[in-house]
Amino acid sequence: MAAEPPDAPNDELDALTLADQAPDAPAAAAQRWRAYLEGAGFSRRLGADPDAKAAGRASLDARFDGTLTPGLRLVLSDRLDLMRDNADPAIDSVNTVREAYLSWSVSDSQTLDLGRVNVRHGAAMGYNPTDWFKTGALRGVVSPDPAALRENRQGTVVLQGQQLWPAGGLTLTLSPRLERVRDDDTFAFDAGATNARNRWLLAGSLKIAEGWTPEVLLHGAEGSSPQLGFNLSTLAGDAVVVYGEATFGKGPSLVDQALQTGGRDRMQRRASLGLTYTTPFNLSLTVEAQYASAAPDRSQWNALPSIAAAAPLQLLSVAGDLQDLPARRGAFVYATWKDAFVRRLDLSAFVRQELETDSREQWLELRHRWDRFDLAAQVLVHSGDAGSVYRSIPQRRSLELSLRYYL
Repeated sequence: MAAEPPDAPNDELDALTLADQAPDAPAAAAQRWRAYLEGAGFSRRLGADPDAKAAGRASLDARFDGTLTPGLRLVLSDRLDLMRDNADPAIDSVNTVREAYLSWSVSDSQTLDLGRVNVRHGAAMGYNPTDWFKTGALRGVVSPDPAALRENRQGTVVLQGQQLWPAGGLTLTLSPRLERVRDDDTFAFDAGATNARNRWLLAGSLKIAEGWTPEVLLHGAEGSSPQLGFNLSTLAGDAVVVYGEATFGKGPSLVDQALQTGGRDRMQRRASLGLTYTTPFNLSLTVEAQYASAAPDRSQWNALPSIAAAAPLQLLSVAGDLQDLPARRGAFVYATWKDAFVRRLDLSAFVRQELETDSREQWLELRHRWDRFDLAAQVLVHSGDAGSVYRSIPQRRSLELSLRYYL
């Protein structure tokens, strides 16, 4: 799960209530720092090996968000995961510089950011086509929860400006080329993963009616065709949020990228459409349909082993790096239940179902929260017929137990 202090609020109403009840300035200043230590032990079953492989992890997660001078804000966010793993392939130790930037409030409606920023866009929960800066941003994965993936990835070095109006806003993000080659060393800044080419993003939103503020995005990158994107979410009653996002633009197929065949760019379409229903007893349920024309359909996936024995794994590796769909059509169901059954016991779970070869990724987490500690158990399972998409992932299943201490 995304790193949060115990009993952190999860909606805007609670956040505003806490802000109104803030006792004094020193208490607010103390919240500039957020950090925790975490230890975990887990076992994985890889491929056809019947024996589970044990491993351990020690993590330090820290974030600073504070004002240096009036109008000037500093944000630093880092995560260190030290691994001990005897499996082949082993999970490596990695440090992720998630954010390190200065933010200058030029006025109440204008801001400028400079540095490594985790630039996130998208209204969907499980698959975000308009979140272009997710590409290459994952240095390590400690949880497949989409919220954790978005939180724990490394940011992109950018110069970003934002202008707000009463009915909308405009954001321009410029990301320069810094390094062409990635660096897998544990403590590498790894600019080659996020800043390997010049990129830019223009995003604008406009309130067209009460509850309707769509966002339009235009993204460009060195050596690629411009991409057009749309985002929208709105309330459909007191307990239902409906959302959708989509992108359009020329680009290579996932098969061409995985096999490096140099195929001709074609018009590609990606989309997510879903809704989230929240019950009166703190259970939220999300259902989402997903589509990516660049991903393989059933016949293309089944043809991969005849091209090269390692082709399915190559495609899965590229899809993971791009955080794109590994199959053309998919469905996603996500549930989170705060205070499930007993107070301070949280349940989170999802099922990713790809609809081309009918395989699944399934994840469940139980987390009990105390004032300074969390105790959590996670289970991840990949299932389907032999040769199907998710069944081809080397890690068939894993179980993790972790203890987190908030500093």
